[in-house]
Amino acid sequence: MRRLAFFAMLAATAAQAQAPPPPEPAAQAQPPGLQVMYACPGGSDFSAAFSKDGDLATISVPGQPEVELSRQPSGSGFAFGDSYYELRGRGREATLMAGGRSMRCHAIGRPGEPPRTYQGGGLTVTLFPDGIFRLRERSGASETVDLGQWAQEVDGGVRMVLRGGVVPRRVFREANGDKLVAENGSELERAATADPIDDRFRLSGLYRDTQTGGLFTECLTGRTFELAPGGAEPDLERAWTEATPSKEAQLYVEIVGRFASGEVQADRFLSLKRDGACPPLAPRSSALRDTEWRVLEIDGEKPVYDDWRQRPRLRLDDDGKFSGSTGCNALTGSYQLDPDGLRFEPAATTLASCAPALAAAEKRFLDALSAVREAQLAGTTLDLTDAAGKRRLRLEARGR
Repeated sequence: MRRLAFFAMLAATAAQAQAPPPPEPAAQAQPPGLQVMYACPGGSDFSAAFSKDGDLATISVPGQPEVELSRQPSGSGFAFGDSYYELRGRGREATLMAGGRSMRCHAIGRPGEPPRTYQGGGLTVTLFPDGIFRLRERSGASETVDLGQWAQEVDGGVRMVLRGGVVPRRVFREANGDKLVAENGSELERAATADPIDDRFRLSGLYRDTQTGGLFTECLTGRTFELAPGGAEPDLERAWTEATPSKEAQLYVEIVGRFASGEVQADRFLSLKRDGACPPLAPRSSALRDTEWRVLEIDGEKPVYDDWRQRPRLRLDDDGKFSGSTGCNALTGSYQLDPDGLRFEPAATTLASCAPALAAAEKRFLDALSAVREAQLAGTTLDLTDAAGKRRLRLEARGR
């Protein structure tokens, strides 16, 4: 039976068994993309590749054997597994299980979309679908390049936040789907074709040598890359061999290199520090859109239901529409999300007759939803507040 070191952290987070969720349309039973990068708070990120026919999921971390999982029956969402591992998810949320242990993860970036490049005022930004950005900034005759993580963050309204090395934090808002507007009002227009910005970068990260080649975990992105042979790779391997206390040790190194075909090409080896370490990365939250949010609290109280499936739920799409359930009736409607906050238009519901307790809970939920003016998203928890700042709804991203 396979035992990957990557999954050792699962032993720290026990999972409670959950009843199978109710059936949903087949369109919601697919992973968010064919290639998905998952962030796992408290654990290690991993990538998953899903076959076009939907029958196979391949989980991988560079330098470790891939794990292939076959499609499994699922009441809703998607499920892949074998006798030891299991990956279950709904939308961008997923639960990875191994040997009865599990961790919650969520897809980052915009899986399934091509890279996007925005340009303006001497600044060129390329956003990759796995949540990584590369940036080029020109000022007169000088040019700097940078890279790091990008994410949509929700704190009142929605923002596009880039965290890199040259400038620790840049904030934009998306306008009309084809612009990024900076805090100072300057605009970047979306280019017709993506520019991957394959310049040389000064890179810091953790390096170790393996039987199949060197592995480099870059600090600003948190991604692990295989090192391309040639260039300064022999110098890096030699320095690691002389300094390493064990064959499994990862040591902090600095190089000048570039990205090529999914690898890092080391052009120049700068330094190795035995006691060096990467700074911690900012935690990644669930995505506001394309996530099923299930109610935990209404006006500060935890509603009690005879069946947990009766808890109200919401899902926001990318086109300003939302859908869900009040616990008794299905509901649909429109929402507005901008720098000023989040507002739900009056929802249309089906007209099923509800038991008195469910009818009362439905009314409280709809009243709270109509009063929402702002959203705060942290981890897998979404708080919706009214104009006075009172929290009307607390919801949790559902991964299974």
